[in-house]
Amino acid sequence: MKGVLGDASCYADPQNVMYCLLYSACSASLLLINRLIMHQMPMASFVSSLQFAASMVTALLVMVQGGAAVDAFEWRKVKPYLLYVSMFVTTIYCNFRALEVSNVETLIVARSCVPFNVAILEFLCMGRAFPNLRSWFAMGLMVLGAAGYVASDKQFELDGWAAYTWVTAYFVVISFEMTVGKYIVGPHLGFASMWGPTLYTNTISIPPMITIGLLTDEQSKLCAVEWTAGLGLLLFSSCVVGVSISYLGFKARSLVSATCFTVLGVANKMATVTANVLIWDQHASAFGIASLVVCLIGAAIYEQSPMRAEKVAESKPDKVEPEVSAPASARGGWLWGPGSTSSTSAPPSPPPPLTAAEIAYREEQNREAMIEALGAACRRGL
Repeated sequence: MKGVLGDASCYADPQNVMYCLLYSACSASLLLINRLIMHQMPMASFVSSLQFAASMVTALLVMVQGGAAVDAFEWRKVKPYLLYVSMFVTTIYCNFRALEVSNVETLIVARSCVPFNVAILEFLCMGRAFPNLRSWFAMGLMVLGAAGYVASDKQFELDGWAAYTWVTAYFVVISFEMTVGKYIVGPHLGFASMWGPTLYTNTISIPPMITIGLLTDEQSKLCAVEWTAGLGLLLFSSCVVGVSISYLGFKARSLVSATCFTVLGVANKMATVTANVLIWDQHASAFGIASLVVCLIGAAIYEQSPMRAEKVAESKPDKVEPEVSAPASARGGWLWGPGSTSSTSAPPSPPPPLTAAEIAYREEQNREAMIEALGAACRRGL
């Protein structure tokens, strides 16, 4: 993909723009819905597990009904997802706990600082060039905006750094999660569609999240919840948006770089802030909102780094093959298998073109075969 390999814009391709906008809308919506749920039932593990289960079931139904090729569970694919899921679950849990003790703007500012870390990690681990001056300036604006917000936050004035314990944990873990997340949607794992990563991530995430809930005694809190139609509607809405953000997040992540995807998560937050100001009293001051705007300006002018020359030479561009639907014979196939179902659903790829040396070698082999055949024919004639 040109935008990832060298173009300054993360969103040069219309398909990228579409998926990124859809993901942005779902991301902002889920943050607000989860905030509303936390006011009525502060049980992060329970709510997260519901959202994971909804995404897992939806991915299974899509595959069984032939909407996408079946991606079987294979150990070679599960291994990297175990690492990713451990960070993913930790990020989700820290996100919920941060929402319990702080406000939405605090999380947004923490997220605004994440591209700084991800850009460094991409340079160290993913083969990207070091950020240029424009990128450093953009990320510097994000940090300055975050510092201005922290200085004006009333929660910080009351509780000091204790109010930012969970926010800090969220900031550190999500930086690594964003980097690993780009790796696990790469073509080397051979997923037929992004419903495969959706199924893997949400299925593997359920057991550890339920365990966290049991360890924090959420089962006793569940009995004390006052169930209402409004709460049920919020939970249902969170599951629907959770399914959407899970699929669209992996799709967008596969189309752009890790840092670009992280910047995208920052740039779509202004609508969330506006809604938060209208709904809750626990929001930032005018100076705090202005500082947040500075963060978003930095995100908007960020220029992603190209791949380093040696990495471009030894790797393929970031290109996602069109997702394929399962043929009728593969619908409802076994998910726990060797993984051949998904590979047979895609048309065979054409052989790579031959090099000049290979062509010369094959011509030489053909000439020798012809000479040998002629000699054998002459011997038979004698």
